[in-house]
Amino acid sequence: MGVNIYARDADIKRAYRKLALQYHPDKNPSADANSIIREVNEAYEVLSDPQRKLQYDQLLVTGEKPQVEPARPSHRDPRYRSKPPGYGFPKSSEKKELQELMQGYLPLAFKISRFTLFCCFVLLCDFVLPVNKRKETIVDLSGVYDRYGQSGVRLRASDGKIYKLGKGTVDELVNNSYVVICTSPLLSISKRVENEKGMRYRIPVSVYGNFLFFPGIWLVTSMLGVFYKKGIEFRFNLGLVNLLFIIFNLIAVYLSR
Repeated sequence: MGVNIYARDADIKRAYRKLALQYHPDKNPSADANSIIREVNEAYEVLSDPQRKLQYDQLLVTGEKPQVEPARPSHRDPRYRSKPPGYGFPKSSEKKELQELMQGYLPLAFKISRFTLFCCFVLLCDFVLPVNKRKETIVDLSGVYDRYGQSGVRLRASDGKIYKLGKGTVDELVNNSYVVICTSPLLSISKRVENEKGMRYRIPVSVYGNFLFFPGIWLVTSMLGVFYKKGIEFRFNLGLVNLLFIIFNLIAVYLSR
């Protein structure tokens, strides 16, 4: 078959397919094609069987056929039957097919990482640029308490929106007074509220508040997906992670507006 003693299963299978196509009677009109294809099939049956291949390899090296231990009777209960070598792990051929599949979708994963990096750049610009300010009147003001006993403020402004502020601001805001709502310039995300005295109150439940770590992690994974060039599986998985972060951050941006 034209393979050496150290040939892998994939090499043996490749050599067999090549010879089968070359000497198949339907493709080769030679009179010797039938005898050759029979020998090729017999050789492949031996080399594709790990036990028979081991015997054949030892026969080539030592010139003596090795003694094979008789097979032990299998246990009646299938739970006690011995597992074949490599049980529970993907075969090398399956792993290779999976890597080839990832390799095929790697350009798409790279495009996703580039798109997410652009989104991170937009969020960064939206975060650092000066805010837009508009004056609103406090329509309703009430204190709220979460299950951990921490207090806060639920502020309903004249624009119809409700803003949840942090604790410690109940006594400093008054109904029917005006406040300044500060929003980001690009995505109009609420960042803080200012009262008549110019005091600032951060809005914690926001993509620029307590959820700021989402864009931070997203920026790191996007940069790795774009600039890291090693490892097919790693870069493919980065594309999937960035795709999930797109969903998470879109939800966070929507809830922050």
